[in-house]
Amino acid sequence: MNNRIITIGRQYGSGGREIGEKLAKRLGFHYYDTLILEKAAERSKLSHNIIKLYDERLANKWVSLSRAVDPHDMSHLPLPLRAALSQFEAIEEIGKQGSAVIVGRCADHVLRDQGNVFSVFVHAEIHHRIDRVAARNHISKEEAKKRIRNTDKQRASFYNYYTDKEWGASASYNICVDSGLFGIDGTVDLLHTCLQQIR
Repeated sequence: MNNRIITIGRQYGSGGREIGEKLAKRLGFHYYDTLILEKAAERSKLSHNIIKLYDERLANKWVSLSRAVDPHDMSHLPLPLRAALSQFEAIEEIGKQGSAVIVGRCADHVLRDQGNVFSVFVHAEIHHRIDRVAARNHISKEEAKKRIRNTDKQRASFYNYYTDKEWGASASYNICVDSGLFGIDGTVDLLHTCLQQIR
């Protein structure tokens, strides 16, 4: 399995990050999640805090990406847009460096012209996600439900705007997996088996 990129979109609380990390370890691939933010900050000269603030968040629909954007001079663009574009550039760079698992940030779309990308979306029933988020963050189930709703809304808006696809829709990915049904390790097993079948 040479030079393959696995991208993982995920509902908040579905365990997509943990699944990506475990899958990368099993495959011997590099793993990228928040490390993308560090690379984006380096490339854009924006602070890590600014990049993190706008991570997978669509503040406003400022400009159409169909318009030409000079990658060497983005200083005139709004901060949220610069933050997003710098992440996309970092992902493009990662895509050239060898096999990797990349979580979120429209990576499936950014690397769509490469023939070695396998895109995954991880989801789960709301009660599984509420339990997971509440336990992980030591918060009430009501607060967990609120975080899930807000984060999913932000991720969907961000993805739908930058990709012209629908976040979470099966047609937008190679495979969608219910981690609540299979469990974290079971989902990793399933994805690993699927990847072994792809030439």
